[in-house]
Amino acid sequence: MPSRRAARRGLRPFALALAALGAACGGAEEAPPAGLEVTVEAVRIEPELLRDVATFSGQLSAENSVQVKSETSGIVVEIGFAEGQPVARGDVLFRLRDDEQVARLREAEANLRLARHMFERTKELATREAVSQAQQDRVAADLAVAEARVDLARVGLERTRVRAPFDGVVGMRLVSPGGRVASKDALVQIDAVDRLQVTFAMSERGILVAREGAPVELHVSPYPGEVFPGEVFFISPALDPATRRVIVKAWVPNSDRRLRPGLFANVDLEVGQRENALLVPESAVVFDQEGTYVWRLDGERVASRVPVELGLRKPGVVEVQLGLKPGDTIVSAGTHKVVAGKKVALVATPSLGQARGGAPAEAAAGQGT
Repeated sequence: MPSRRAARRGLRPFALALAALGAACGGAEEAPPAGLEVTVEAVRIEPELLRDVATFSGQLSAENSVQVKSETSGIVVEIGFAEGQPVARGDVLFRLRDDEQVARLREAEANLRLARHMFERTKELATREAVSQAQQDRVAADLAVAEARVDLARVGLERTRVRAPFDGVVGMRLVSPGGRVASKDALVQIDAVDRLQVTFAMSERGILVAREGAPVELHVSPYPGEVFPGEVFFISPALDPATRRVIVKAWVPNSDRRLRPGLFANVDLEVGQRENALLVPESAVVFDQEGTYVWRLDGERVASRVPVELGLRKPGVVEVQLGLKPGDTIVSAGTHKVVAGKKVALVATPSLGQARGGAPAEAAAGQGT
């Protein structure tokens, strides 16, 4: 009597042949058994606000930036800041040797006191007609000259103080105490960074959509996933004749000073809005030789093929311009299992807005001007 193992070996060729016959009759994709509903995911389409956003490459720069220089030559005797320190407008950054200027101011002030004394004395004598009018005029002129010389001496002394021209942050100092500097020598760079500006260029079509006050959103590589808001404040009145592009600038608040001048940024600029746009998941769109279509479900969950015309795209979502209407329910996942005229079972039927958290959609980068 043959063993059970031998019997199983005898049945294996028959089973393999039966499976091969079934595959040949059923084709590449086996249809579900009659009466068995395939399970799919679906969403209900609702109108949304679609923002048409274009992305441009830009660069950040300080609101104000300057290399501080001295108005006069001299020896540096004191530095009044630490590198990287915030400074206010008028703060003394450098003090040059001022012995000569102080002495000249003292001399001028002494001459001024003498000139005032002579003026008062002459005025008193004039009341008794003891001096001529010419002498009175000469004394008044001497007083005016003495006052002007004091002002000049004070200006000369002030020039030995190098002050911050605006609120900002100082960089690396380029001189040391004891060093001699000339008026052409840069001493330190100061940048106003509490508000930055981003500069980018648009094609000549941009003049149709660019406007002052338009909001922008910045993305920079040091902070992936973060968005920094801004606002357009300048649009070049003329195109660059070489590139045929329009220069645009936007303010970017930076009170926390996380952004730095010189950073490159991707700038998203809204170039238009579309009310009541119909958006569907990319997974719902099917392509074949007959065109582009989606599977729409009726109230009985019976699927029908609906040709559609697509519009703007963004990651994960595409706009349908023709073919669907608000309230339609379409298959969003499992489209390969659907058969026209057959009923399906649903996992869930949320609206597309609910599925994405209800946020307004944005067109893909570069879809604008």
